[in-house]
Amino acid sequence: MQQLEYWYKKFAEIQNPEYGFQDSSELQTDDSPVKGSSQHDITLNDVAAIVPTTDDDSLPVNTLRMWAISISLATLMAGVDVFFQMRYPSVSTGVIVSMLLAYPLGNLWYLIFPEWSLKLPLGYSIELNPGPFNQKEHACVYSFVNLCISANLINNLLIEQIHYFRVDIGIGRAILFNSGCYLLSWGWAGLALPILVYPATQVWPSVLSNCALLKTLHDNTNEPANNWKVSRVNFFLIIFTSSFAWFWFPDLIFPALSTIGGWISWIKPQSAALSQVFGVKTGLGLFPLTLDWTQVTSLTNPLITPFWASASIFASFVFWIWIIMPGLYYTNKWNTAYFPIMTNNIYDVQGKEYKVENVVDKTWHLVSEKYHNYSPVMLPISVLLNIALSLGAFAAMMMSFFLNFKTDVIVPLLKSTSHNDIHNRIMNRYKKFHWSVYLVSSVAGLALGIAYCEGWSHQLQIRAYGYVVSLAICGCLFIPLALIESRSNFQLSLSVLLEVVSAFWKPGEPMSLLYFMTFGYCILQHAMHTTQSTKIGHYMKVPSRLTAVILFASGIWSSLCNSSIVAWVLYHIDDICTSGAANNMTCRYTKTYFNTHLVWGLAGSHVFASSGRYGFVLWFLLLGAAVSLAVWLLQRWKPNKFTKSINPALLMGGASSIPKVTGFNYSTWAVVGYIFNFYIHRKYNPWWKKYNFVLAISLDCGVAIAAIIIYFCVTYTGASDNFSWWGTTVGTNGCDENGCSHLPIDQLTPPSGW
Repeated sequence: MQQLEYWYKKFAEIQNPEYGFQDSSELQTDDSPVKGSSQHDITLNDVAAIVPTTDDDSLPVNTLRMWAISISLATLMAGVDVFFQMRYPSVSTGVIVSMLLAYPLGNLWYLIFPEWSLKLPLGYSIELNPGPFNQKEHACVYSFVNLCISANLINNLLIEQIHYFRVDIGIGRAILFNSGCYLLSWGWAGLALPILVYPATQVWPSVLSNCALLKTLHDNTNEPANNWKVSRVNFFLIIFTSSFAWFWFPDLIFPALSTIGGWISWIKPQSAALSQVFGVKTGLGLFPLTLDWTQVTSLTNPLITPFWASASIFASFVFWIWIIMPGLYYTNKWNTAYFPIMTNNIYDVQGKEYKVENVVDKTWHLVSEKYHNYSPVMLPISVLLNIALSLGAFAAMMMSFFLNFKTDVIVPLLKSTSHNDIHNRIMNRYKKFHWSVYLVSSVAGLALGIAYCEGWSHQLQIRAYGYVVSLAICGCLFIPLALIESRSNFQLSLSVLLEVVSAFWKPGEPMSLLYFMTFGYCILQHAMHTTQSTKIGHYMKVPSRLTAVILFASGIWSSLCNSSIVAWVLYHIDDICTSGAANNMTCRYTKTYFNTHLVWGLAGSHVFASSGRYGFVLWFLLLGAAVSLAVWLLQRWKPNKFTKSINPALLMGGASSIPKVTGFNYSTWAVVGYIFNFYIHRKYNPWWKKYNFVLAISLDCGVAIAAIIIYFCVTYTGASDNFSWWGTTVGTNGCDENGCSHLPIDQLTPPSGW
């Protein structure tokens, strides 16, 4: 009988809606909106609806349970992601699956393990069962796993280096390379905390959906919202179940539902004009309709993107892609009408995929004679605009950063004037690491990177000075890029900038370009993920030093884990990264990057020079700076809600995600964003506060779990190999699939002077 009472008590504690929250009258939420925000922006008042504004510092956080679950899930998810990164089609598990798994694991630990205390030297002890699994521990698991599994760029470099370039750097050197990157990124993120984490204006919308999941799982309070009395957890379960069940249709049973926006091109599939205008794979996607959540979220999750940002991004897309690009394409500017209007392929003069192996020697250096005997590099209009807009976004972002330097950098550094919101008042109770700790980590990471480059420079085509220049460029970009993402939930990819710099600095050396781009950009991305994870710790009131230690440990563990897994797969799976590889381990994702790096490294300085065939893209640097200056002057001439919501970097770079995504991805994303983050946010704000972020995370969770099950149970086993009907084939035939061009390729005359 006593044993039954014991178990009942434990179950009751898990379900206690008040557990983990402290009602403190001295801690009141700051209901004032962020300065300059509008009625369709995400304000502090909205954040307070899902982020706790009180703190219980008695909750156990630094527990054996938290560390064990974090390391186990990070290792499992990193291994799965590495495996699927090499497979086509790939499946990404993501941190969402880890968060869902952590909750039952944490509660199972609480139910199973005895309440023992393990004595340690110097008077310390470890509680084997510290009590019910709480949201602070859960947030720590998120932080650890989120950083550990965000290693795609480094994994990609190792695959390119070892398999394609045939330079085997070994596991030891891979760990050295990884460790240097993580030490540097951890240091950068720590030094930028007063600018990117502490200010209330740096909301980080992508983090809020994860906070909503934590609140849904750990807080069962249920206040009515616009007469809706469904609790968050029940709402989550309903949407999660529906999303899981529905995803089987557009992904497996009826794939046409995923690309139904291209139905007009299905009427006459061999019509190039229809496919170019209404096609959703190689066309402009003018009809905004899809019944596949993964298509809607191909850009970002529109439910957690502020409307001012989605409006700027979509305006950029409409202007550059739906107006400017067709005009350039149909007038055959730069011979682009001989190729598909929307594609990420690179072509030769015969309209075939460019074979870079035809123009290099055994050491992967460009051979001019081979290049001139084979073909010039021919770029489609979508790739050209992607490059041009990326450069324009860089110029606009940096100009805006300098013009607003005082507001965005100087003021946040003055803690007494800018860090007085409710979350900072609570977190000031906890000790923080001195900034010198992060500086030491940055110096250590810099030293490891220099040792890596100088130790094997004869194999890598890059020396220490190239490494330092790459870091200097990305170090200057880190805060401006993070400021944009922390407010808009949109990631501007400026890898093109690094490729342009390397192409002109080290022409004919593709491996040097690979390292120049990856060193700086992967450290930049790691620093962004570290900052995101720090923000969720800030929101969930995890002690500051513990958050920093968790992220440091995650970086080191990721260095060991990812490097070892990538190397093991490359060394132990037969025919890996070839067309004959078992289970489609063809490395298509990495091969695309490899081709891109080769083309940029070998021919970039030829085609993008001021006198080159595509030299016009360099003018976008000036255009981006001019747009940013014009917006800055407009905001001071007419300082109102509309002008303050204009972001010049998004106006230039909002459309730069093409051709990775196409027109109907942008349009459906914008429609969903307008409905929820403008109309519902304004008309039904209580409902929006209670359910919007829960809706976002539950849709993502349902899709993620369904995708994994579909792959392992159906696709991987071959059960779907013979499943075919009209709904699976209608979108796979015709010009939209094959990418028909406006002009026939046999009429193309090679450009002179190439």
